[in-house]
Amino acid sequence: MDLWYGIIAGAIIIVGFSRVFFAAKGWAYYSVNLFFWAKMAAFVAVGLISIAPTIRIIRWRQAQAKSAEFAPAAADILAVRRFLWAEAAIFALIPAFAAAMARGYGSLAY
Repeated sequence: MDLWYGIIAGAIIIVGFSRVFFAAKGWAYYSVNLFFWAKMAAFVAVGLISIAPTIRIIRWRQAQAKSAEFAPAAADILAVRRFLWAEAAIFALIPAFAAAMARGYGSLAY
């Protein structure tokens, strides 16, 4: 599941930047919009926050491959859940920023 999460994130980046550079509004519209940059910052934050859980999940998989009895410690599971909740909270901001940007809010162009 973690692999698919990364693949989908990559697809979102490709489609998003394609829209920025090839769609009707173009880079000139987006580059001066605060909500665009807030959306990009939120996306980067989600990506950075996802690194720690991904590393733990990989380690858990490796440990599981070595020993069928392996089970992650409750504290480790709780830590990963906290990261996932933080990701979800920040990710929820992305559509809100996109909606504000689409309505023309946040533009610094005069």
